[in-house]
Amino acid sequence: MSDPKQASSGLRREHPVFFWGMVALILLIAVATGVIAMRIPKYDREAVALNREMSANERATRDRILKSRARRSEMAVGLLQRELRLKSLQQKGLHLALSTADSTLYLHHGKATLRAIRVHVGRDSVIQAPNGQAWRFVRALGERHVAEKQSSPTYTIPAWVYVSRGQPVPAESERRVEGGLGDYVIRLDDGTEIYSTPKAGPLAQQVKPASFMASPSDLRAIFDAVSKDTPVFIY
Repeated sequence: MSDPKQASSGLRREHPVFFWGMVALILLIAVATGVIAMRIPKYDREAVALNREMSANERATRDRILKSRARRSEMAVGLLQRELRLKSLQQKGLHLALSTADSTLYLHHGKATLRAIRVHVGRDSVIQAPNGQAWRFVRALGERHVAEKQSSPTYTIPAWVYVSRGQPVPAESERRVEGGLGDYVIRLDDGTEIYSTPKAGPLAQQVKPASFMASPSDLRAIFDAVSKDTPVFIY
């Protein structure tokens, strides 16, 4: 086994420029890290002081700007939802339209509504584990397509379900539940799931984040009508 000191000495002799360059780089990184660490409290104090020094009018102006940006974002989402609804009405043939505002899933053929069912809409969510692992769920918005359909599939309950409840996560083999997503599952090409209420399991009492859940009797009619690549408009 080679001696680290001899290896270091050999590297310094054979490649002096590389060796001293690496030493300088390590020292530079260490110094920069120390400087940043020392300045963070100062930056925090300056931010607090600046906020105190702002007049009421200045703070009000800042708040108005932030609210204005939020309103613009809301307007952009609203316009997109309207465009998707209009596109759905113009779509020919069989397709689905899912209105998050109305919590309703529509089965359309052209402009004709063949069926409308109520759905539970899963919220956007971020679930954080004590070890720092995080799961982020964002509800789909836009045009999607049916990727697959499943009847009473065996479903492995995700770890985040237990984490969100503050419970220990069982082994994967213990998390497999037959019909864990109900009798009917329509999975879209982005992974979004439209599923029927499970009879048992951890998801029987809550909607998966960023997913959609309907009663088995309601979803069955739509499940039988759609097929792979059926367009789905979520707005």
